[in-house]
Amino acid sequence: MSGGLKVDIEMEADLFILEHKINKYLQKSCSVMPSAPLVALVARELATNILKYGGKGFVILKREGDKLTISAEDEGIANRRGTIYKPKRGLGIGLDVTRKNCEKLDIEHKTGGGMVVKAVLSLPQHRKEEGFVLQVGAASKPHYLEEDSGDITFYKEIGGKHFLFVADVLGHGKRAGAVAKEIELYLKNLDEIHIEKIYAGLEKTLQDTRGCAAFLATVSQRVFEYVNVGNIKGWLIHSGYVRKLNGVNGVVGRTSLEPNLFKEIVPTDFVLIVCTDGIKKRFIQSTDMKWLKAMGTKEAAEKILQEFSIKEDDASILIARGGKWL
Repeated sequence: MSGGLKVDIEMEADLFILEHKINKYLQKSCSVMPSAPLVALVARELATNILKYGGKGFVILKREGDKLTISAEDEGIANRRGTIYKPKRGLGIGLDVTRKNCEKLDIEHKTGGGMVVKAVLSLPQHRKEEGFVLQVGAASKPHYLEEDSGDITFYKEIGGKHFLFVADVLGHGKRAGAVAKEIELYLKNLDEIHIEKIYAGLEKTLQDTRGCAAFLATVSQRVFEYVNVGNIKGWLIHSGYVRKLNGVNGVVGRTSLEPNLFKEIVPTDFVLIVCTDGIKKRFIQSTDMKWLKAMGTKEAAEKILQEFSIKEDDASILIARGGKWL
């Protein structure tokens, strides 16, 4: 087609063809395209919805000025089978993801079956200024029988550094929640940036309590330093590899120990994921990670919480993303 890209969607393999053609199209038509992963994510979600709900169809990309329109059209499974067409309620996860990541989303049910979806994205005219930026998002939920959570995530900037914190207080419910609130109060009043001193203050705060597992970190443009005590899990994702963060056994406030301070050189672009044991770890091993770069950090944390949290436990996840594709 003239001035745009059209890809037919009829089988699973077409999703890979779509992504390949999108990358070629963006290189040719949108040379300044820092959000290319976002375009691929939205197009793939729409194409996946075609296969799930529409049988077959096609996706069209077309640039007009600083706008990029991604259209998806299907013929509808019910229509193909010759039965009465009944539009489905709800958007499904694919369209929900699309709505959160585009400027405008139009949905039209065709007479006789099928659907037309148009997502409009704005194209940045200039690259953002170079420099270190850290985006942080978090999501949390209590045990399904409780209103209070013993998990806590926290983030603040102190002294030109980014301070990240995730903790899991032992147990569930009100007593665990009360300890979590003590921790939060301590962190809100924090003006110290040295992790060893922050950890010492946390230990003192948690004396005579049930204690917690805790991850404390500071991130600057060059160095990532952290302490990880107990069952908090963390991964550093950079350029296609995933590496699990270090940790030591113990319970903060109950086990007296000299915490190991681990140090990393900050990559040029990275995603840091830290979560309590209420999140199933299999998500980090099986998931295509591209959406982690394309989605907002809070939306990504909420997606993981929704899809991988354990019902019978408090669950929290924190995602920090830094680098050149911000």
